[in-house]
Amino acid sequence: MNIVRQRTGTDSAYKQNLYGSGIGIAVLDSGIYPHPDFMNHGSRITAFRDFINHRQTPYDDNGHGTHVGGILCANGRMKGMAPQAQLIALKVLGKDGGG
Repeated sequence: MNIVRQRTGTDSAYKQNLYGSGIGIAVLDSGIYPHPDFMNHGSRITAFRDFINHRQTPYDDNGHGTHVGGILCANGRMKGMAPQAQLIALKVLGKDGGG
């Protein structure tokens, strides 16, 4: 994650105190697991919609959506690109990765 932030210029945004606060990022993928890195200081998963199995609560039966969400918004030991941003998770891929 540190290398990704350096190569994308995110560290320069951090130096300007820009962490994604007040921003919502939509992730259209396999869902999202409510990992502690998204849950500190209250849930930053502000919306979840399951277009595959029509469940109401966040989950990820493949793991890819949670991985992408972590790159974007993790705020734990490792910091994502926008660690204070809100996540809008739209599950459009099934457990096999197909849509």
